[in-house]
Amino acid sequence: MTTLPKEVQEYFTAHKENYKYFALATASKEGVPNVVPIGFLWVENEHEIWVIDNYLNKTLTNIKENPVASVYAIGGDGHQCVQVKGAVRYCTAGPEYQKAHDLAKKKNEMYPAKGLVRIIVTDIYNTTPGSDAGKKY
Repeated sequence: MTTLPKEVQEYFTAHKENYKYFALATASKEGVPNVVPIGFLWVENEHEIWVIDNYLNKTLTNIKENPVASVYAIGGDGHQCVQVKGAVRYCTAGPEYQKAHDLAKKKNEMYPAKGLVRIIVTDIYNTTPGSDAGKKY
């Protein structure tokens, strides 16, 4: 498990404020990539990023076959970027799921909140253009 530095956590906050959606990437067990826009994504704590599953289809199939995911965030003034990779745990019951479910329903009762995608951070990479691009945090 890797710890998300405060700086990286702030990138996720800035990204949400400036761009609204995140790109969540998964892959099938055969390695076929899939990327979807996600609005309900946040840093839950220094080790986890949470995504509410309202409408995931291929992504959910991929998670069940190959439980890893990646997401990026653009922070600061729009020039700092990071990619976060992690192991995925999918929940449809328990206190974590209930917390996510309640957040979704509070925002809009029509959201189905079918499940919670918990991304447990394993790797963080600098994706800002320049000499540090591709380097691990």
